[in-house]
Amino acid sequence: METVTDTRAYEELAGDPKERRRLYTTLVREYYAFSTELYRAAWGQSHHFPPFMGGESRAEAMAAAERSIADRGGFGPGTAVLEVGSGVGGPAVTIAAHSGAHVTGLDLVEHRVEYAREHAAAQGMSHLTDFRTGDATHMPFPDGSFDAVYSIQAICHAPDKARVHAEAARVLKPGGVYLGSDWFQADGLTPEQQERHVEPVCQGLALPVLSSPAALGADLAAAGLVVEDLHDLGEDGDLEPNWREMEELMAAVPREDMTPLLAFMERAGTALCEAARAGAFVICCWTARKPS
Repeated sequence: METVTDTRAYEELAGDPKERRRLYTTLVREYYAFSTELYRAAWGQSHHFPPFMGGESRAEAMAAAERSIADRGGFGPGTAVLEVGSGVGGPAVTIAAHSGAHVTGLDLVEHRVEYAREHAAAQGMSHLTDFRTGDATHMPFPDGSFDAVYSIQAICHAPDKARVHAEAARVLKPGGVYLGSDWFQADGLTPEQQERHVEPVCQGLALPVLSSPAALGADLAAAGLVVEDLHDLGEDGDLEPNWREMEELMAAVPREDMTPLLAFMERAGTALCEAARAGAFVICCWTARKPS
């Protein structure tokens, strides 16, 4: 894939909240056209923020968080699992290898699906994984296709979170588990706090809109799911190392090498770190179940 380096068209679209929601597929695809290679170079095959227990590397923390999904969901050989927003395939491969479950990944961005297939093949995991291009608000699967559904910090790219959760419930078998984590704005923010902290994050990271933890609980219930757990990811470990490492990566780029693309990514990363430390940006986890 040839990386796009001009972000101007993306920035024009991202700057209008209404257009971000209306043209979200264009928003997300354009964002990952210029950011995927940078993410892979800096973050590897998994692109999410894990909790740190102390002393481990970021790669170790991410792998542990991914294995925890499989353990919490009770995945095992013969389990049919769907990952919503599977990116370049790191979590799906780790979870399949750890649990023996078969993981189908669904992602909106075609070139990321191709990278995921390549990664699975390189790891000898093609037999336990399958990756498809598709929209999480209109999942291309029949009712009751999966024993379990999970997502790791990806539903934030959809404008209608309630629709995604309803689709997850639809494709789950009765008794199936739905779990994961996602990005949110904190409950109870003022309009001024939203404008100062949330809007720059949405513009910089291809987020049509950020939901809230309270809305998540309501959306899961509205989808007919029984919520078993909903908590802040920070309760599972320390999230601060994520923000420190982002700042270290940005600071490592010499000013003379700061291209317009890297400058854009630096602004987005700075906005995210500031919002997280201000408590305006949070990551929450959930576990819910479809009634039998």
